[in-house]
Amino acid sequence: MQNPPPPIRGRIEEGEASEVCQPIQTDRILFEALLYPHRSLSERGFLILTVGTVVIVSFWGGLFLVLGAWPIFGFLGAEWLLFWWLLRTHFRGDRRAERIRLYADRLLLQQIDAKGRVAECTFEPYWLRVVLQERGFENPALLLRSHGHAVEIGAFLGAGERRQFAAELQTVLARWRAI
Repeated sequence: MQNPPPPIRGRIEEGEASEVCQPIQTDRILFEALLYPHRSLSERGFLILTVGTVVIVSFWGGLFLVLGAWPIFGFLGAEWLLFWWLLRTHFRGDRRAERIRLYADRLLLQQIDAKGRVAECTFEPYWLRVVLQERGFENPALLLRSHGHAVEIGAFLGAGERRQFAAELQTVLARWRAI
């Protein structure tokens, strides 16, 4: 039995267009991908890191307070609050995502920003081109281009992941066109 290829980070579901002739259903999803930034710290990890640092800072702050160096206690507390706020802000800001859905009659791109706002673009799959535009040293831009309109996707992915997803999306579109 062959091992499946390693998944692209964020791909949640993949369906292929059936080779068997079926009536066209415009609401049936033929392919779906969810792309999101790599998160090296989970919510549980965030909690452990926060609790661990507050314990360490409290210990050292208490020690300096007992020794009579009370201003250090305040500085340590303020430094920890700044650390917590920056980490929480960064953690919350990585809620960006992009959802790509291929239907029988359209490709829908939903781009979700850090605040949860959704921007949608619809493309005609037959005319859609997936373009990897080289921008410099190992950093290609992944574009969906159709009728003079181009949208960059996967800007938060690594170069290899962009190339891999571009190849996968091109394969899916080629299968769709063959039906």
